[in-house]
Amino acid sequence: MPRTADHDERRRQVAEALLRTIARKGLAATTFADVADELGGSVGLVQRYFRSKSDLLRFGVEHLYRRGEERIEAVERVAPVRDLMFRIAHTLLPMDEERRMELTVWLEFLPNAVRDPGMAELHRTTTRQLVDGLAEGLDAARRLGELPADLDPHAEAAALVALADGLTLHQLATPDLFDDATAERLLRLHFDRLFSARAEEA
Repeated sequence: MPRTADHDERRRQVAEALLRTIARKGLAATTFADVADELGGSVGLVQRYFRSKSDLLRFGVEHLYRRGEERIEAVERVAPVRDLMFRIAHTLLPMDEERRMELTVWLEFLPNAVRDPGMAELHRTTTRQLVDGLAEGLDAARRLGELPADLDPHAEAAALVALADGLTLHQLATPDLFDDATAERLLRLHFDRLFSARAEEA
C-alpha cells in the first residue's frame, strides 16, 4: 500500500509541476526538462512515471478536470436548489489565483481536443458529465417548483456551461471589461432570469 500511495502522490506532484509550468511558459514551449526543474527532480524521474510527453499531457488534463470535480463536490448541498446551482456554477469561474492558473492551462490544452482523438474524447466525456450533473440539479429544481414544469433541464444546463466558458475566457483575456465582480454579476443575472420564469408563470 505505501508503494502505491507514494507512486500516486509522485504522479500528482508531477502533474502539479506540469500545470504550473504550462501556465508560465505555454504548452508548446513546455518540455520534460522544464517539468523536472519545476518539480525539483530529474528528467529521468518524470519519465519514470510518464514515458512520453503525450502521456504526461493527458494525465495533466485528467488531473485538471479532477480538481474541478473536487471543487464542485465540496459545495454544500443545501436548499434552495437555485442557490446550490449558483454556488456550483460559481466554481467554474476563475475567481482566485488557483482557478486562474487552472483555466489558463485549460485554454492551452483545448486546441488538442480538436486535433487529438484521445484528448477530444476526454474533453467530451468531462463536458458531458458536467452538463448531465447540472441538468440533474435543474431537474430537481423543476420538480420542487423552483422552475417551470416545461423547462428543458439539459438544454439549460448546456447553456449554463457555455455561459461559464464564455465568462471564463473574458475574465482571463479581457479582465478590464470582465473583472471578477462583473463575471459574478452576469452569472447571477442569468440565474435571476432563469428562475424568475417560475414567478411569472405563477
